[in-house]
Amino acid sequence: MLIVWNDPARVERELLDGSLRCPHCAGVLRPWGSARSRTLRARSSTAELRPRRARCAGCARTSVLLPDVWLARRVDEAAVIGTALRAHATGSGHRKIAAMLRRPPETVRGWLRRFSLKAETLRSHFRHWALALDARLDQIEPQDSVTGDALESIGLATRAASVLLGPRPPWCWASAMTGGMLLSNTNSPFPVPR
Repeated sequence: MLIVWNDPARVERELLDGSLRCPHCAGVLRPWGSARSRTLRARSSTAELRPRRARCAGCARTSVLLPDVWLARRVDEAAVIGTALRAHATGSGHRKIAAMLRRPPETVRGWLRRFSLKAETLRSHFRHWALALDARLDQIEPQDSVTGDALESIGLATRAASVLLGPRPPWCWASAMTGGMLLSNTNSPFPVPR
């Protein structure tokens, strides 16, 4: 899987001109059909989407090109999950957040638990990105919790990325900076700034 821009025409151009690189060996990705259809739930709508697939010219492995509005193995848009995480950081419980977002309480509780379990790793990862993208940033002010620190680091890193690399919604940057694995339950390493 490779997280790409949420612009199918742009992704197709990058795929055809050879500028997309294999996440496994850095070889050139070439068009390779489409992946299975997936459902994406935004805040107030649902869409059926079929992501592009690509094959590496070097190692011959295939990758699904997942738009940055998604996180791996999640049905809900990254921004919806981000809204839940921010609401929880300000004191809202999972039931209140679930009612606000019109999602099952178990789903929201799962997001919050997964984020809480990964908070220290995410804080460190996004702190690294923030410092790499903004040379003026020498430290990040601690918040009242590890979860708060992780959200602060995400905010600083995504803001720095938008300023330096061009505008993109914050949770799309968060998806891209974690390779879609923001809430994953695997130990796969996140992409690091180069």
